[in-house]
Formats: sequence, structure tokens, C-alpha cells
Amino acid sequence: MIQRVQSLYLLLTLGALIFLSVGTDVFVTEVGQKDQFEMISYGNVYGVQKDVQIHGELSDNNILLLKEATGKVNIDGDMKGVPTYYFPFYSITILLSMLTVVVLLGYKNLQRQLKLGRLLFVMNFLLFGAAIALYYVFRSATIVESASYEASAQLGFGFYCIAIALAFSFLANIGIRRDVRLIKSIDRIR
Repeated sequence: MIQRVQSLYLLLTLGALIFLSVGTDVFVTEVGQKDQFEMISYGNVYGVQKDVQIHGELSDNNILLLKEATGKVNIDGDMKGVPTYYFPFYSITILLSMLTVVVLLGYKNLQRQLKLGRLLFVMNFLLFGAAIALYYVFRSATIVESASYEASAQLGFGFYCIAIALAFSFLANIGIRRDVRLIKSIDRIR
């Protein structure tokens, strides 16, 4: 009866990390100009991809903006999934998922499970901080500051998956610590 609620918390952490690893968007930014174009940037654990939809004849400034934003020489009609930034955060989420499984299956040695659980929480916290920092960096890099463009930025479901993994890894550590105290108190009674 030692492994009670923390197993559920660790399974929810694992589910959130796996859901994040399949490419769920962490943030989405949109930049557009009426009757000209619309550019949507998707940031996930694989990098930043951009979709460009052209609605009419582009002005020279808009062509320059799209060339600079996509890194392409020619802007042809509608472009989907143009990779602009690449970073291997999927390897970090896979590593965190494997660490979560190790913590989940390490219930026979509670001291080691507690240490690995703390490591899992710290790594999830670092991932959460990196996600916030990258959101602000890529938001400023992808949104053009001009009155003639309509721009918006929003957090995607992937960001909330990171927050869920962080919260449930913290709650799992509380449950593991509670079990360690219970075992110590039972040993004192003997």
C-alpha cells in the first residue's frame, strides 16, 4: 500500500510529457495584413514552422518581410510547414519521460525514488522556464512591430502540458516523501 497516489501523479506526468513529445504546439503567433498575406508560426518541441497564405498581390515590403521570415528566396502562393528554427527539445522530453518511468518503477528503494523524483521535478522546472523564455524570444522574433500588420501571440496546449508535468511531478514528490516518513515512523515503533 506504499505506492498510492504518487503512481497516479507520475502516470499523469508521463502522459503530459508523451503528449508534448508528439509535436503539440507550445506557442502560436500570427502576423498578417488584410488582403495581402497571413503568416502563422507554430513552436513545438521540434522547432518553429511557419505557414504562409497569400491573399493578393504583395507589396515590396511584404515580400521582403516574408523572405526574411521564412528564409526562402522565392515566395510562392501558399507555403505550409516551412521550418525556420530547429532545436532538439524532443530529446529532452523523451529523456524526462524515461526518467519518469524510472521513478515510477523505483518504488522498492524509496530513498533512490525520492532523489530521482527531485531530479525529475528540477528538470521539469528547467523545461518550464526554458519554454517561457523561448516563448518571449520567438514571439519578439516572429511578430513584426508595425501598425500596418495585425499580430497576435498565444500559448498552445503544449505549454500547459509542461505545466501539468511540473505540477504532478511536484505532487508525486510530496507523496514519496510522505511514504518515506511513514516507513521511518514504523521502524521507530518496532
